[in-house]
Amino acid sequence: GKGGIGKSTTSSNLSAAFSTLGKRVLQIGCDPKHDSTFTLTGTLVPTVIDILKEVDFHSEELRPEDFIFEGFNGVKCVEAGGPPAGTGCGGYVVGQTVKLLKQHHPLEDTDVVIFDVLGDVVCGGFAMP
Repeated sequence: GKGGIGKSTTSSNLSAAFSTLGKRVLQIGCDPKHDSTFTLTGTLVPTVIDILKEVDFHSEELRPEDFIFEGFNGVKCVEAGGPPAGTGCGGYVVGQTVKLLKQHHPLEDTDVVIFDVLGDVVCGGFAMP
């Protein structure tokens, strides 16, 4: 339940390791900094929430390639994003991300899903230490 202890690094290393074992991997980052997948993609990919804002939250206008980015060894990378610290709950963003994933079916072609949840979630019940 704490930030800065290596959750994203561990998540990315697990994603890379599973991919080298031949697994089809999807890593989802959930943090306003949107840096969970940086070591896999080499860049800060756009967040789901920012992409949804661009289409006025009409998710039906999006394609998987609009929010799923390829990283190291074919790992699929999604950054949910989130509200700035102290301004809201990340649960909404997670819900929108899950909705998009259900709508576009990338989980059907995935063996391993790694969800990297931020360490300092303020909304009760979302995550526990």
